[in-house]
Amino acid sequence: GPSGQGFDEGYLKGMGVMSAEQILEIPIKRFKPTSEECPFCRDAKVKENGSKCLGVCRNPQNVPGPLLYPHQMQEVEDAVRMQVQAMADKDQPRTDHGVQVLWEFSVESGNMERSRYFGFSSDMYHYDHFIGKALKNFDPLVRNTGHAIESVGKMEDGRTMCKVKVTDNVGKDTYWVFIMVVRSFGKYEGCWQSHRIIQTDDKYHSKFLDPLQV
Repeated sequence: GPSGQGFDEGYLKGMGVMSAEQILEIPIKRFKPTSEECPFCRDAKVKENGSKCLGVCRNPQNVPGPLLYPHQMQEVEDAVRMQVQAMADKDQPRTDHGVQVLWEFSVESGNMERSRYFGFSSDMYHYDHFIGKALKNFDPLVRNTGHAIESVGKMEDGRTMCKVKVTDNVGKDTYWVFIMVVRSFGKYEGCWQSHRIIQTDDKYHSKFLDPLQV
């Protein structure tokens, strides 16, 4: 049956069991931030223009998309931090919301071509398939208890590598590489998005991460 919070896998209070695709269509009741304290931007770093705004609080109220999504006002660290934090709160404000944020930030989501987003060849066309792969391969990110972006550097091919230490839900540190790119077309043109997200615990400190993997 439903939990006290109204969340079970595929369950929305008052609406019964729904498919992942149906859940995506349910509008989220959004915050109405004030200029003094926006719940999205208050923890962001101050940018060169003196603003902390991530742009996401400018979205219309009560629309189906996730609360967090790419925006041109975000820097690369913002885009990484928002994804890790969304997985810490995976099922808030609805089932698998954190996974939907990852999907929205993936530069290859919805593409017909094969992708190495997870470090191995897989399809990125169906959101339903993405949920299962994300929960399996990103298990230490689910309900993580904290993270630190430890380095950000440009790769030879022009992509940006962010190395992130993530503390899982039992207090163990895990080590991740986010390969980030700026999207060149579409509704997120000019925004930072993820090209790869890979757990690299044993290779984290190597200067020679497998180029075929990342």
